[in-house]
Amino acid sequence: MPNAAVDRIVPAQSHEDPLFVVVEPFNEWVVETSRMKNPHLKLEGVHYEEDLEPFIERKLFSVNSGHATSAYTGAYYGAKTILEALQNADVKAQLEVVLAEIRSLLIAKWGFNESDLKAYHEVIIRRFENPYIVDDVVRVARTPIRKLGFDERFIRPIRELRDRGLSYSNLLKTVAYVFAYQDSNDEQSVQLQKLLAEKSLSDVVVEVTGLEEQGLVAEIVTSVEGLQK
Repeated sequence: MPNAAVDRIVPAQSHEDPLFVVVEPFNEWVVETSRMKNPHLKLEGVHYEEDLEPFIERKLFSVNSGHATSAYTGAYYGAKTILEALQNADVKAQLEVVLAEIRSLLIAKWGFNESDLKAYHEVIIRRFENPYIVDDVVRVARTPIRKLGFDERFIRPIRELRDRGLSYSNLLKTVAYVFAYQDSNDEQSVQLQKLLAEKSLSDVVVEVTGLEEQGLVAEIVTSVEGLQK
């Protein structure tokens, strides 16, 4: 059975009919050819690649990291929806510079074409700005502790950019927005703020990110403290 990666935003639904689901117009379906029993049988509209991993990471680091960046930065500025967030010039600028750092990683690691990747990221921003898709910030920003995980959408690209000597300062700023996020209805948000109230910031960073490299922990601490000033 071949592996596949699917990319399509499905926002929170508000319909009485559970079979009626609103989705965005954009969709991407990438199938790994190396495990296909019949590699000559191909479906129209499906993108086929021998190695799926670069495209999984492209989606994780671009769509997931970008969407969450919009949410946490937007929440900091008081936005209630992703659309409202990206109508704020500061939020949109933060998303753009984060995606620029993501591009540098994907190009260095997988050899993606820079102009193609930039066009892909421009499409992603337009997807987030779709006025017909109402996506609540609280939905996208939920479970902040999980999203700060060692192999998750922020810490992993930061680690990999750092290993390659590439810039990750804007991703660090997004991480600071995650630490600042507060939602009394989100269990992990409440837990994170409780940890921050009871322990040193450095200890909390280590606990939630799983990082052991003290230099990087110190950089995150500095970023979080900088946002608090």
